[in-house]
Amino acid sequence: MTRAQVERALPRIAPGLERYRWLQAHRDADDIRTDPVYRKRFNHFYRVRRGTDWQETFYGLLEARKHHMVSFSGVLHALHQATGRYEPSFASKLVATIRPDMPVIDSVVLRNLNLTLPRYKVKDRAARLEHLHETLVSWFSAFLKTETGRYLVRRFREDYPDAKISEVKMLDLVLWQTRPNNALRTLGRQQLTKPGRAHTIET
Repeated sequence: MTRAQVERALPRIAPGLERYRWLQAHRDADDIRTDPVYRKRFNHFYRVRRGTDWQETFYGLLEARKHHMVSFSGVLHALHQATGRYEPSFASKLVATIRPDMPVIDSVVLRNLNLTLPRYKVKDRAARLEHLHETLVSWFSAFLKTETGRYLVRRFREDYPDAKISEVKMLDLVLWQTRPNNALRTLGRQQLTKPGRAHTIET
């Protein structure tokens, strides 16, 4: 990512930023399970297109966990136990709603970093998904320490001084408005091959 890409992205994030800030500000205002306004806005922002039963499970879990420390692994397995499906994107969105310093597994972000989800029928899919999330956490942390990462945070705060959000979310919002970049894709692949990783992710 270059400074020019940051500058091009910043003006375009305003609508999404406002929707995100509203969701975070109203997360604890009421019981999410019975708050149709919050659920409608959450569904729109995070592109939730699932049936009523699935949503009841998801929002029930979010309500139950929103005042507790959560992990991606714990939420991933809780959703799987309740629905029979591994839901990496929605598990990460639930975690990031409670812990704003956590990244979201999203198709746009994955393309930027040259990452893909493991295939559905792979034997150790849960472990691979957990590793993928760990990779994102590591990459976000490393990038935010770079010169460009520090520039992004500084410019974000200059353009949106009232937006009290995490640096991880700043980067996430900018990535959403950035086309895949060779430098980013290389960094993503490097994260996958760091020594000590127990699993590999298909890219």
